[in-house]
Amino acid sequence: MTIGIAASGANAGESVRAAVLAAELLGRGAIGGFAVFAAMLHDGKVCHCVTQRGGAAKLAIPDEWLLATRAAAISSGPDRPEPLQQYLPGFDGIGLVSGHRLPNRAGSDGEPLNRAVLRRLASGEMPQHAVDAVLHANDQSDAGLIAVDAQGRIGWGNSQRVASRADLGSFHRSEGGRSLAILHNSIYFMRDTADAVGSLAWGCLGGDTSEYQFLSLPQGVALQTAQSDRIQLDADGNIALIETAAAQISQMSGRFTAVYLGTPVWQGARLIGHVISELIGQVQDGCFVRSLDPASATVVMRRAVHVAS
Repeated sequence: MTIGIAASGANAGESVRAAVLAAELLGRGAIGGFAVFAAMLHDGKVCHCVTQRGGAAKLAIPDEWLLATRAAAISSGPDRPEPLQQYLPGFDGIGLVSGHRLPNRAGSDGEPLNRAVLRRLASGEMPQHAVDAVLHANDQSDAGLIAVDAQGRIGWGNSQRVASRADLGSFHRSEGGRSLAILHNSIYFMRDTADAVGSLAWGCLGGDTSEYQFLSLPQGVALQTAQSDRIQLDADGNIALIETAAAQISQMSGRFTAVYLGTPVWQGARLIGHVISELIGQVQDGCFVRSLDPASATVVMRRAVHVAS
């Protein structure tokens, strides 16, 4: 597994989904395949949503779950052994355990590592103590673990073996009644974009204003030939017009990189940022573009320094 997330606070479900989606849009590697989303609802019940292919965009997550105050996710490449819930188990009223690498592998006592953490949570241990104890007892296991309990406390860490890898990334923040932890491996980002994953997820929790923003493509939008590339947003911040300087676009139909990497984003007469991912769409007669699927309907923008959210 290449990425694991846990969050607590308002809109924790939206936060973990944002983290997976951002990793898929900005990263390259074993991502965008299987995904498991789990939320603990207000009554303590743990609910799961899974997909074998397509990543975050293919998870049919009910709105109520996105508003949950305790949530977690795990994702990697496609077609993993069933049941997928084994990678992100949870106990009603107790907690959820995500992670990366192989958090479901049996430890030295034969119990899956993630379930061993859950058992410790059920006995009253704090999440960080539970994670540390399991990883200390299994220091050569190929796993990193993230636990969130029913009270919203989060614990996370990597085994000694995993900590020696050169391809790791992480994000952790806790303040004001909200917490977020992300662990990932084998996902490769362009320079200065890896921090967008944590930043976008933290912003969903109501944390500091993110330097980044998701932009969404409606069902269809006008594509216009221009001297230079530009995205124009409407008053609600959705993509209203795509201008492109690509050659021979007027005769084009079919798949096309409608939003090119680095394209400036305008809202009215203001330059508000530049995109740091691309958007591939279905072009019709060179003047109209539709998204191919939910994942391709989203692009990430880095805000201009002078622009507030």
